[in-house]
Amino acid sequence: MLNLRVNYPSVPSELELFHAYTAEFPRRSEFDLLHPPAYSLQERDEATLLQFLGVDMDAVKATSVITTIPSANSALYCVMAVLHKGLQVVATEEFTFPGFKMIANHYNVPLATVACDEEGMIPSALAAFLEAGTCKLVYLQPTIHNPTCAVMSLERRQAIAEVVASFEDVYILEDDAYRFLHPSPPPTFLSIIPSRTVHILSLSKAYNPFLKAAYIIYPTKLLQGLENYIRLTSSSPCSLFIDFGIHLLQGGRLQKIMAEKQAVAKDWQDQIRKVMKRVPYATHPNSFHFWIMLPQGNSSSTITSYLRTEGMDIPDGVDFAVNGQENYMRVALGTEWQSPELLPAMEKLAACILGNN
Repeated sequence: MLNLRVNYPSVPSELELFHAYTAEFPRRSEFDLLHPPAYSLQERDEATLLQFLGVDMDAVKATSVITTIPSANSALYCVMAVLHKGLQVVATEEFTFPGFKMIANHYNVPLATVACDEEGMIPSALAAFLEAGTCKLVYLQPTIHNPTCAVMSLERRQAIAEVVASFEDVYILEDDAYRFLHPSPPPTFLSIIPSRTVHILSLSKAYNPFLKAAYIIYPTKLLQGLENYIRLTSSSPCSLFIDFGIHLLQGGRLQKIMAEKQAVAKDWQDQIRKVMKRVPYATHPNSFHFWIMLPQGNSSSTITSYLRTEGMDIPDGVDFAVNGQENYMRVALGTEWQSPELLPAMEKLAACILGNN
């Protein structure tokens, strides 16, 4: 069964980097890394992280704090654990990350969709929605959105930041999971409006899913009690992984891995373009996933059920739809890009969608 559901692209040089890192341990450091870490980073490691993100270090440190956590999913869960009692609704796009849908549902917080275009959420529509005064959190994936692959321009990000800043106690929850695939991404919301942004960075996609190292950067005093939820749900981050994560962010090590993955994704995009030339879909030139619009009268559940009998595990598009639309489907190549079975499977997928099977 080809796993076209999970999207964690991996390249062989990842393991080489880890071997080189462990080979450098002094004996004392090996023992130190067996202990749980502090939830906060040391000052030099904070500087490394913020430099990697390309933010104004002084501006972010003046308004925000950084907490370590094992994963982005854990971060989303713990952030909502802290905030949910004060939330009547969360603003999001028409399609969004299924994991966040599940977390919001777990805490009985409704998601409300705001009108979008090819860049994502429309600032004027967000402003109109916030006028009601019931929404205090806006969930965004601004760079290679999951699932639509939309990328917000700098101008769009600035406009949304201005809207958010004009309303009291409204914050952006920035989940930038696929930023690592964009060769020159626009600045983060953390960079544009740090005092109103909760930014989540995980290294599991940019590097490898075995690396449980992630960071939440958020306005001081916003997430009171966050560490208690981290401790309850995951015990604590892992010193080895947090240290290795910072090691990756130094000396351009992670950037080299990112560039390699971007090149692999671009090559696959060229192949997919030929196979899917008659299938309407949205993607990004460096993305491992693409978002297919199904012909009228077709539902994703029917097609994905059939494709599973043909050896392809693809999630139903409704998993991503806030309002239950069934005429889309996301296909992710990240886990299977090296499989010799992938290209024939894509040809079979295209034929199925076009009704030629």
